[in-house]
Amino acid sequence: MRTILFHDKVTALIALGLVIVLLAFVPAQLPRMWLYPLARQLAVAKIAYQTRDMAVYETPHFIIKYTAADADAVAMLATAAEAAYGPVTQALKYEPAEKTLLLVYPDRRQLNQAFGWSGDQSAMGVYWGGVIQILSPRVWLKAGESTEEFIHKGPMVHEFTHLVFDHMTSGNYTRWFTEGLAQYMEYRANGYEWLTPRNKLTGKLYTMAELDENFDNLPEQSLAYREALAAVRYIAEVHGEDKLMAIIADLKKGRSTEAAITGVLGMDYQAFEQAWQRWAVTNMKNYDEK
Repeated sequence: MRTILFHDKVTALIALGLVIVLLAFVPAQLPRMWLYPLARQLAVAKIAYQTRDMAVYETPHFIIKYTAADADAVAMLATAAEAAYGPVTQALKYEPAEKTLLLVYPDRRQLNQAFGWSGDQSAMGVYWGGVIQILSPRVWLKAGESTEEFIHKGPMVHEFTHLVFDHMTSGNYTRWFTEGLAQYMEYRANGYEWLTPRNKLTGKLYTMAELDENFDNLPEQSLAYREALAAVRYIAEVHGEDKLMAIIADLKKGRSTEAAITGVLGMDYQAFEQAWQRWAVTNMKNYDEK
């Protein structure tokens, strides 16, 4: 533990020093994308230090930190984490250079507290600052459900996609696109879709302008997420996954989400909006109330 703690402190100091030097001496027009990886590295080091007293379990690609309450669940967590690694990295053709830090909170109160959320938040996992943080499967898995159920319904593929995509693009993306991509990877790997009575795609939908500008504050979040998946699935299934990867490549170069999509697909943004919405009506499932 002492060695890990020393490494965390040194990493934090190095990252902070680099950020300060760059801010002091580089031209003012330096793209945000150049500094973003350094800020993310600093955030990882800070979180690693703050959680230095948690138990640690390492896998080939993850450093899992957990409390005593989840000692019996750590094998399940490790299996699910590694099960997510291959499908995501193979699909996106990118592997993080270092092991991913994965924090496991024993209850919803502590997860909410870590992010300053109100008590009505119900997320099972969060990606932030280079770290995946999830709610213990003990809290929400039903009695008798297996590791396979956790892999299928749990947040690992979703959150790990966020992390890989964030590393690939240095944070240059809109919220709806990263959420759509994360859900697409879940759908691709496990066949999982988030369906609710309120996210049917046959009624009034949010516009692309609303998704671009205000994704996290839209009143019906399940619908916003469903639309994000529909838009990304439309790109991958109608135009091909090579076009999806080309859009991601443009994001890596610093282009906006709108410019990347319109440039790669050869259609304006309004035409893209109309096309994926029409496609979604006949090709996407809706919640079955029977």
